[in-house]
Amino acid sequence: MPIRPELRQFYGREWHTVIRPRILKRARDRCEQCRIPNHETAWRVGASWRVPRQTWWRDEGGRCTRLISPPTGWLRKVRIVLTIAHLNHDPADNRDENLMALCQWCHLHHDRAHHKDTRRGRKDARRPLLAGQEAA
Repeated sequence: MPIRPELRQFYGREWHTVIRPRILKRARDRCEQCRIPNHETAWRVGASWRVPRQTWWRDEGGRCTRLISPPTGWLRKVRIVLTIAHLNHDPADNRDENLMALCQWCHLHHDRAHHKDTRRGRKDARRPLLAGQEAA
């Protein structure tokens, strides 16, 4: 996930050399939610996934679904890159219990409500029509 310029101060050398590697090691280089391996090419349908060398599809918790054919939905081939999520959305809080290694899909879904709130506060406030409605 791109880091906004005003938050880059929280992601210095220690983040890249100590904190991130420690969280990835704890997660055994897998998403801590869906268990998909890091740097793997996988097939995804929503939260379900399958790596090419496996037969079965897995659900959002990484559990085997016993499905050989893909679930219904938009099938896409993706390269998995693990990100580190701040569970409380505070980039200054780098305690291990607040950090979780998540794939892009799980990270986006973890942050969905937070993204909606920050969009409303940051982007929509700059739109004159929407800003005028809030004042009314």
